[in-house]
Amino acid sequence: MSSGLAVQYKAKLQDSEACMLPSFCHTLPSGQENGTYISLDVGGSTFRVAIIALRGRQGRPSPMYIEHMSTFKIDERIRRLPSTQFFDWMAGSIQATLETQSRDWPADQRLPMGLAWSFPIEQTSLRSGKMQGMGKGFACHEDTIGMDLGTLIEVACAKRQMNVRVNAIVNDSSATLLSQAYLNPATSMGLILGTGTNAAAYLPTSCMGVSKFGKRDGSWFESADKVITNTELSMFGRSILPQTRWDEILNREHQHPDFQPLEYMTTGRYLGELLRLIIVEAVETGELFDGKMPLALKESYSLDTQTLARLEQDTSSDLSDSISMIETTFGLKVSPSIEEVAFLRAAAEAISYRASAYIAVAVHALWALQKDVDINPVSPTGSPKTSIACNGSVILKYPGFKSRCEDLLRQMIKEGSAGRPATANESIVLEPTEEAAIYGAAVAVALAERP
Repeated sequence: MSSGLAVQYKAKLQDSEACMLPSFCHTLPSGQENGTYISLDVGGSTFRVAIIALRGRQGRPSPMYIEHMSTFKIDERIRRLPSTQFFDWMAGSIQATLETQSRDWPADQRLPMGLAWSFPIEQTSLRSGKMQGMGKGFACHEDTIGMDLGTLIEVACAKRQMNVRVNAIVNDSSATLLSQAYLNPATSMGLILGTGTNAAAYLPTSCMGVSKFGKRDGSWFESADKVITNTELSMFGRSILPQTRWDEILNREHQHPDFQPLEYMTTGRYLGELLRLIIVEAVETGELFDGKMPLALKESYSLDTQTLARLEQDTSSDLSDSISMIETTFGLKVSPSIEEVAFLRAAAEAISYRASAYIAVAVHALWALQKDVDINPVSPTGSPKTSIACNGSVILKYPGFKSRCEDLLRQMIKEGSAGRPATANESIVLEPTEEAAIYGAAVAVALAERP
């Protein structure tokens, strides 16, 4: 499977407008960058404004820390703000945050700002990109598609007499990579695995087709031996990762069938739905809940992935906690039997174990690709260890998920696969990152300021 995915990766590196997208960030941090920056993190439900201090890899009390952070809820009213009104709301939130601080910002300087943007944009430079459809109920893109995102924010801030400059725009996977690379020079990938999944990888520009870069200044190519690449990992795996009949049902009924094969089998959005589909079949055969479908599970996506995690965490012999939890969560009129709950637990374990295996395969194939296309693969530390920065609720919080991934990666490296011979001294470590979007945006600004 890893070898097959590596072939898919290489093909998309040559020609694809949807995945393996080179960013404009062509350097990783040295760990010596210093400064104080404003970081913005715009997600589907929250907007965060933070003041981030970078003090160097050996800095005390910490190499990087949050001096202050404010969080603003993006509710339905905010999502529906038309046109530039959403950016006016953002500017008001930025102003409210800065006004809480006693810091004297230089009046004659534009405040450096980094933005982690969790929506599609057509990036045109490290600090600019054309707005695209945002989805998730947002309306502001309707009148701003094609307009420059950085300029929209700067203009909104200027209305409030805030002299700011958006120096860097990054997506969540790139931010995750940058935040950990600041701390650990062996970091060359960032992995997101929560509601959805994605990965960023530091890859040589020479392994990519010319069409991948669009219109870029010649000076960029002169200094860009490698570039942080947005893999859009979720889109890979079709015809390579084995599917069950429940996967086929989920895919067939999905709004975008075949669009994100890996995501449909590995992420928090879909693990609960896979268990629900198994339950539907078990009920229809009359072998579960006396053939009566719980009302709470009749709607698609009504089973939360957290239910699987709670089932797996119950290691008691009588499964009493799980019996109570299933009865309440599913709204059952009769308590489920221990055999029924044991069946649900076994199904949950199978679903999550496969998910961790498929993520391990996707990561291993990306690691093997890095080694294959890089003529100078030795890390700056001289160590054979590859550190992969990780963020997201599934990889960080689902019981046993990360450790299973690492165990499987160790096995694959030891046995040799994806065209890589077995090796005894190389290793992959999944490093949890905290506040990756906020820190990564600040690191991107520091890199933009570097001579």
